[in-house]
Amino acid sequence: MDFIAGFIPLLKVLAAFAAMLTGIRLRLGLPLSILAGSILLAALFALSPLTWITTAALALADPQTLSLAGIVACIMTLSDLLEKTGQNDRLMRAVAPVIKNPALRVTFFPALIGLLPMPGGAHFSAPMVKSVGDPMGIPAMDQALINYWFRHLWEPCWPLYPGVIMAASLANVSLASIMAMTWPAALGCILIGWFFFLRPHLAPSRGRSDAVGRVEPKILLSLGLPLLTAILGAVGTEVVFASLATDLPFEIGVMAALAAASLVCAVQNRVPARTVLRELGNRHTLHMLAVIAAIFIFKDVLGVTGVAEKLAASAGKEAVLITAAIIVPFLVGLVSGITMAYVGAAFPLLMAVIPMTPTGPDMAWIALAILCGYTGVLISPLHICFIFSCSYYRVDLAGAWRRLIAPCAVFLAASLAYAALL
Repeated sequence: MDFIAGFIPLLKVLAAFAAMLTGIRLRLGLPLSILAGSILLAALFALSPLTWITTAALALADPQTLSLAGIVACIMTLSDLLEKTGQNDRLMRAVAPVIKNPALRVTFFPALIGLLPMPGGAHFSAPMVKSVGDPMGIPAMDQALINYWFRHLWEPCWPLYPGVIMAASLANVSLASIMAMTWPAALGCILIGWFFFLRPHLAPSRGRSDAVGRVEPKILLSLGLPLLTAILGAVGTEVVFASLATDLPFEIGVMAALAAASLVCAVQNRVPARTVLRELGNRHTLHMLAVIAAIFIFKDVLGVTGVAEKLAASAGKEAVLITAAIIVPFLVGLVSGITMAYVGAAFPLLMAVIPMTPTGPDMAWIALAILCGYTGVLISPLHICFIFSCSYYRVDLAGAWRRLIAPCAVFLAASLAYAALL
């Protein structure tokens, strides 16, 4: 009986996750679904409404919450500016002559756009894939899958993705440490995507160059300057902060780099300051900020319940680790199709029971949680990029989804093996 009773805290946590997943399925929206999960969690552990309200208020005022919200607002502003000014499109056209092989170019465009966490970015890259894929004789279904798959190569490891930034923030580790552990995922995605989606269309007769136009290095540098400013600035400031042994959080450097990148884009395209400020309050940005607020409320409610300590003492730490690092991120990613959802659901529990090393938390478990959640997001039929890509090419969504099962299964198996080696 004691053994069964020991799993009751775990069942309560899973019930809260189930409530979140149900809310997502019922299209209540991610912020409301996460809030509902936190309220149910508080009720199951007999926390009073006043305790929940106090915890929520403290979570919203936490500097970690505010800094992450600032980063996401800057990312969304930069993405919107690049899209609405047409600079993304001009960059794609300028890069085209650099890639001489059409087979490489058909994957290069979605991969390049994937460097920016643009909501629905697969819809933006779809016309570029089509312009290269049609002359190669690639069927519409395969073009849709190539566009979708290669658009998301960087999501587990790229420092501009809010999910990666949130994972680093919740785990209290550097962006560089997460990138160092998860970069093989991008290489794995390239190999898997090549084998399942691209390899059948790489006959020698289809690989000849048909690139036209001159390469203009100055134009390329100018068009890519905002992106370079964001990437090099974000990584560079973190390196500088680490070398100086300063107490400044890395989020400050990331925000500064993103703000500088937005300023560069605005100056290049003569965008008025009021237009840039207006982008900070658009619908997509406000939704992402609401998601962050809900996630940090859930995290703090989880901490107040003391559930992690109870689980570690009763159900066994290994069982909790497997649940938090594999099961929860994969299921939440599958149902939501959103990276920040699985990070927010799994990482508060994971960080409470993760093994510690002399240098900090065991990064193997953090990498495993990111990769399992990413697999769930990638195979989710609710992923907006997947829906957009199938819609653009007018292919059957169910048929395209079935084509994703095998490559995602291979990626998940490879992720488990990689984490075991670590």
